[in-house]
Amino acid sequence: MDHFYKYYRWLSLDIVLGAIFFLAYLEKFFQVSLAWNVYFALGSAIWLIYTTDHLIDAKSVDRPTSGRHLFHQRFFSLLIFAGGLIFMAALINIYFLDVRIIKNGALLSALCIGYLLAVYFFKKLWIKEVLVAGVYALGIFLAPATLTRIELSAIPLIIQLFSVALLNLLVFSYYDVDSDKEDGFNSLVIRLGKVKSSQLIKGIVIVIIVSVICFSWSEINQIQGLYFVMTCTLLLVHCAPKFFKVNDRYRTVGDGIFYLPGLLLLL
Repeated sequence: MDHFYKYYRWLSLDIVLGAIFFLAYLEKFFQVSLAWNVYFALGSAIWLIYTTDHLIDAKSVDRPTSGRHLFHQRFFSLLIFAGGLIFMAALINIYFLDVRIIKNGALLSALCIGYLLAVYFFKKLWIKEVLVAGVYALGIFLAPATLTRIELSAIPLIIQLFSVALLNLLVFSYYDVDSDKEDGFNSLVIRLGKVKSSQLIKGIVIVIIVSVICFSWSEINQIQGLYFVMTCTLLLVHCAPKFFKVNDRYRTVGDGIFYLPGLLLLL
């Protein structure tokens, strides 16, 4: 079972499933009806972005230290082929999407392409976490926001999700700082150092919690409670490295928080 889950994570399927759960939750939260092709568009886009990023990293190192990059290096050709099939399916899927989603999605796609080009040409890119978190949050909110003419009061929800996603990536980079240095990768944590990075992580936690309190002041908002639990879980992961370093528990728990919206759908 652990062997299967390892490949499941290396293929970024946990990220895809978490995004789909969150989109399903937003569909219910904003009371909008989303077709299956919207979920496919989100899932395929996220998988292609993450897989392309991992393939670029794996190709740039002779002997990567991480299992994920070793996996992408070993199955490089197969993953390129699979990515090509999914990309073609995603292009066909565009025909079935709402025109408004296509227009906004084109802007987000341009941002994604720009990010991947930056990663390819600038190996020492150190704002990677910020860009990935931004694309992730905007991608999940794209369809609900487009179809419901989202109110200004809901915009902070996007910023909060961006903050949670950024926090998640920073915590992961904090754990991976030594292997990233050895492989020649760059990150915001490497750029800032572990002390300042830890301060930044705790600072983002404070900002999210304060925002949760502010937006839950008049009434109990379920999504604010969700952000609070996700943030506190990531803080716990960051503050207990001896426990969460074992068997990459930090990744299992850190990515697992994005499954929480799926549990709320059952309530």
